[in-house]
Amino acid sequence: MEVAFLDTSALVKRYHNEEYSNDVNKIFEKYAIVISELGLVELVSAINGNALGGVLNKDEVFVTLNFFRKDLANFTIPRFDTSVINSAINLVIEHNLKTLDALQLAFALKIKDYNPHFISFDEKLNTTAKKEGFSCD
Repeated sequence: MEVAFLDTSALVKRYHNEEYSNDVNKIFEKYAIVISELGLVELVSAINGNALGGVLNKDEVFVTLNFFRKDLANFTIPRFDTSVINSAINLVIEHNLKTLDALQLAFALKIKDYNPHFISFDEKLNTTAKKEGFSCD
């Protein structure tokens, strides 16, 4: 099975119905999914933000987070370590990425040997990922 690395801009579309959610759901059917440890926190933050903003009520947050927890069993999640920090620093310097984008791409670089598709809805991050040798959808 092919591998796809999803940053949070893609991952959140799985758990909150919005533009391109159907496309992301199709990715889950076709690929083995890899996310970063950072993505765990960012996703919960996004869901919490939707609750605080009145987009989701308490019950919807509960259902959404349970759906995410069920999916987690099928994800590969590379560990945050010194190699991620060093790669992220280099990405910031070389490509002028923001901190969280650099960290996401650094996590993806940890699994580059698996030739993952890099999935993001951030144009600058996709451009940089392509420069780093990833295919982007």
